[in-house]
Amino acid sequence: MKLPTCLTFFFQALLIVERAALAKSPQEVSGYLGENITLHSGVDPSWSLTKIEWSIFTNNTWIATYHSGKTMTDLVHQYKGRLTLNTMTGDLTIHNLTAKDATEYTVDLSSSEAEPEGNTIKLNVKQKLREPSIQIVTSTSVENGCFMVVNCSSLDKGINLSWSVEPVSVLTINKHNPSDSSAQLFAFVNTTQNLANFTCTSRRDIERVPSKTVTPKCDSKICVSNCTSPPPPRRVTHHRARYSAVLFLSGTVFGSIGVIIIYRYAVQSHSLQHDLSLITRNCATGSERRQRVQRSIKEDEETANVQDEQVATPTQREEE
Repeated sequence: MKLPTCLTFFFQALLIVERAALAKSPQEVSGYLGENITLHSGVDPSWSLTKIEWSIFTNNTWIATYHSGKTMTDLVHQYKGRLTLNTMTGDLTIHNLTAKDATEYTVDLSSSEAEPEGNTIKLNVKQKLREPSIQIVTSTSVENGCFMVVNCSSLDKGINLSWSVEPVSVLTINKHNPSDSSAQLFAFVNTTQNLANFTCTSRRDIERVPSKTVTPKCDSKICVSNCTSPPPPRRVTHHRARYSAVLFLSGTVFGSIGVIIIYRYAVQSHSLQHDLSLITRNCATGSERRQRVQRSIKEDEETANVQDEQVATPTQREEE
């Protein structure tokens, strides 16, 4: 036997084996909970079907049949009222999918034009991606801007969460936790950027669902306009200068805390709860300190105003 002839027989045998393997492998399709899906029989469109039998399980439990011109689709309680059988194509539609519908389906077809055929389909039922949610963990005013921590979470598993931030010039560091379907974002918004918009997107395979856009605000106002205008002349005591220095140092401390937390999450892995607790305590301490300083400044101003009035009173009497 010549070599070309041997190769021809070899490739024909290989093709037959490949087709047999494909015939044994069920076709996989996916549907979503609460939606409808049509399982295609794969029959030749030219056939005039005389028998259609859709079954599940290895014992061929019929769930929908077509015999002698009669259609039956309420054979199994699980599918009662949820099946539609197309007697022209042999396709079966399952309505309002449930998790229990995920199994293998077998269809046997008969026609007067050809030998009986069969097909097996494996149905996977999935939960559609749900909209992720964003929680504002902290939004603290610091020197020259605002330090923000936002958290994105989803009820779905096996997903990928990503962030979209506007404007893109905002300094951010992202930490994703696949184990609990969450992602944290650390951001610093400077005074020239004013506000930032955060959107979290959940992805799985080809599905993509974005969250609602969130725009956090700082706990105190950030100077965004007329910041360079000189303040009006005011009486300043040495106490006022001292308290201003304290305020400056407080802002520096808050900025340092923000940088440290960002570094810890960018380079190392630490407990979010522990670090947020640290931020909260420092924020509370800083807030109390600012309030005490503001009260002291107000008292100094009131004292200065009284002194000014006392100085002005003799002058007014002389004029009278």
